[in-house]
Amino acid sequence: MKRDAPEIFIDSHVHIFPQDRLGGLMRWILRLVPEHPVPESVTAQTILHEMRREGITHFFNLVYPLKEEETVPLNTFNGRFCSTVPGAIPFASMHQDTAEKAKVAEEAFTSYPFVGFKFHPFVQGFDPWDKRMDSLYAFLQEAQKPVILHTGFDDYYGKSMPVEALEGLLKRYPRLPVVFAHMGFPELEAAFSLLEDYPDLYLDATLVLPYLRPGCEDFFASLPEGHRFIDVLMDGLETHAGRVMYGSDHPVGMGGLSDIYKDLKGFPVSEDVKRAMRADTPKAFVSRFVPGFDWSVTPDQLEQGGMTREG
Repeated sequence: MKRDAPEIFIDSHVHIFPQDRLGGLMRWILRLVPEHPVPESVTAQTILHEMRREGITHFFNLVYPLKEEETVPLNTFNGRFCSTVPGAIPFASMHQDTAEKAKVAEEAFTSYPFVGFKFHPFVQGFDPWDKRMDSLYAFLQEAQKPVILHTGFDDYYGKSMPVEALEGLLKRYPRLPVVFAHMGFPELEAAFSLLEDYPDLYLDATLVLPYLRPGCEDFFASLPEGHRFIDVLMDGLETHAGRVMYGSDHPVGMGGLSDIYKDLKGFPVSEDVKRAMRADTPKAFVSRFVPGFDWSVTPDQLEQGGMTREG
């Protein structure tokens, strides 16, 4: 008897790096959050196992270089890693000091099925509107390939990236598909409002829903809009579910993977909105830029791919 295909479940924000960088990432988060439940020794295989356990069928794997000399090797790692893991969706990245950015990007797309590029400007040490990035943005706009940008959590990083300034980038490149990862948190109202004027803008709600957990009352008290933050979030998601994705930030998200997906499951919006965030919207997003992408992957295949890679 033929079994029904499993429901597509896409985590739109995962970080699997080479083991040395993965260890460094975990040491960083454990210094900041000593009670974080993921150990420094976590491996790619462990992460894949945890995603399979949650029923995840696909995930965006996001990497970013901290040094110029990491650009090509890190893209090579992600391209090769994702090619051996069914359901892994690779994004390239680049250091701001990389020369001939358009050429490097073109070679990356020629070598591996990257969907687009991802940047973490705070950690990498540049502003998204840095003129050094212009040649890359122009290339990606022409090629119609998206850019995922970390946005928000300015206080956490001790830096500034106001949504108003990010809009300047959208104005300069009006046809460039852009994803605001973390929705410019906590400037959600400003981020949602941009969706009305920029049809190629998407939002990623990663790390936003955990702030609705019990015990976060002090957070709302710190905001000018107070608890209206919740109404803005719920109304925005109900209105723009077709432009918003959801991810875990695993293995450095707010808690374990199960905790992060409990946030989505228990969030008081319609089931249609939840399904859009975890499946329909990221599926349409990837299919837009990689027509014919294979969505027929089961959670078991996802983990088996990682086992094949690691022997």
